[in-house]
Amino acid sequence: MHRAKFVTWTLACSLAPACGGGSGSTGATTAGATTTGETTANTTSSSETSSTSSTTATTTGEPSPTTGEPSPTTGSTTEPDTTTGEPPNLQMSVSQYGITWTFDAPRQVGQFVTGDWWVVGPVTIVSVDPAPAEGRNGSMLDPVGSQDYDSRAGNHGDGLRVSFPLAVEGTHSLVSAISHPEEPECDQGGSDGWHTYDGDCQRGPIATQAILTVVPAPQPADAFRPPYAGADKPIHRAADICWTALPKLAAPGDTPDPTALLRHVERPWIDHLRTWEIQHGCATLNMYCYGREVGDIVATLASYVLLDTPEQEALAHRLVQLGIDNYGVLQAGGNWNANGGHSNGRKFPIVFAGALLGDAAMASPGTDIGNEDEMTYHGEGDKALWGRACNDCYFDNGCQYGGDCENGAKDCRDPAGLADGCSDYRNCCTSHTWVGEALAIHAMDLRAAWAHDPFFDYVDRWVAGDVEDGGGASNDFVAAMWSAYRDAAPTVSACP
Repeated sequence: MHRAKFVTWTLACSLAPACGGGSGSTGATTAGATTTGETTANTTSSSETSSTSSTTATTTGEPSPTTGEPSPTTGSTTEPDTTTGEPPNLQMSVSQYGITWTFDAPRQVGQFVTGDWWVVGPVTIVSVDPAPAEGRNGSMLDPVGSQDYDSRAGNHGDGLRVSFPLAVEGTHSLVSAISHPEEPECDQGGSDGWHTYDGDCQRGPIATQAILTVVPAPQPADAFRPPYAGADKPIHRAADICWTALPKLAAPGDTPDPTALLRHVERPWIDHLRTWEIQHGCATLNMYCYGREVGDIVATLASYVLLDTPEQEALAHRLVQLGIDNYGVLQAGGNWNANGGHSNGRKFPIVFAGALLGDAAMASPGTDIGNEDEMTYHGEGDKALWGRACNDCYFDNGCQYGGDCENGAKDCRDPAGLADGCSDYRNCCTSHTWVGEALAIHAMDLRAAWAHDPFFDYVDRWVAGDVEDGGGASNDFVAAMWSAYRDAAPTVSACP
């Protein structure tokens, strides 16, 4: 099936600017297809990476036209790369997603298992192309918190971007961006919008982002890229994945296009903004900006990766990388605080990555990450209810402003612990996105690691129809997976 059909929940939101928009469907174009957004941003095909000015071929020792110094050769005097046994790949520049980083001299480079580039430092990055302009095409080093990629984007902070030439040593992540054109391409909920990788419309004025990681030594071919956020840069390897932690279930019927699913997580999700302004701050050729769509996509990926398919390993690798990145944001002091429909889908990739990599801290990262935990709780009689703890008044009058509730948030929990909070965000933008995640956690026997029982109890209520005007899942595929496997015993085995 292509564009996912959302099922029985209500998609109406009374606060349109905060609700976001777009379908976040699983029916994306293929990874190498040219979309409207990609043409506008003048980026390469999403699967393309390249290096230029290679010096690994045998040369005559003539001066390099770039540096004026003799080019290195690949003769017997060239030291092999100790991680591969091959001669080092020396390059003057590398490119990904239309972004090119140029070095001061030929440097040893390589790619992580996800295709992102590393370069051995110390290195001076002479320039990035497209070149930074006033408030556009910004680059940040080890970012967390606010952004300076594009002054039009949400949570913007002046003076956070780096300038070039940039000398870097140690292990650091350089996140570079291409900005969308000045003129919006579409209208999204009454706000300026630009096209996504699958032709939808989102509010982020950034087109794409790519990551160059400076490392002190060559990396193994199966290494995952370390998290882009903050100073802590652990290296995990695909060889360490415990595949028995992942079931191999049979598809319950029609399944989404796997190429489209892989495209959702092909490019990095640069998701370090600390406020709801990520809605206006993401790269629309990399990810969706609003949490409802993020949740729906993660729900579908979480369900599909459980299946015995040829794509299972590749999808698991990309979800592990997403989990490594999200955990890096947490470790650097970031978070996704519960707020309307914004903060869905961030915890699952972390738990998933920790389970497969055998990293206990990552597999159980805490209970204050996003909507799934912060919007579910046990009320009176241990009934799992929806709503976040907040100081604004509880709308026990049908979600309408009035009386003592002349302002406030429409996602507050009942202080008496008797009823679910207001239906607006509950039904449009949160609950249905959690079904696929909860199913995957059950199937992987990770409920204890997740460590927040009200989340799972509430999802059971939601799907069973016990929540007013609720029920349903992100799409028909997730709903079918829930019906087939929610009550099935996990088929995974414990990792060493």
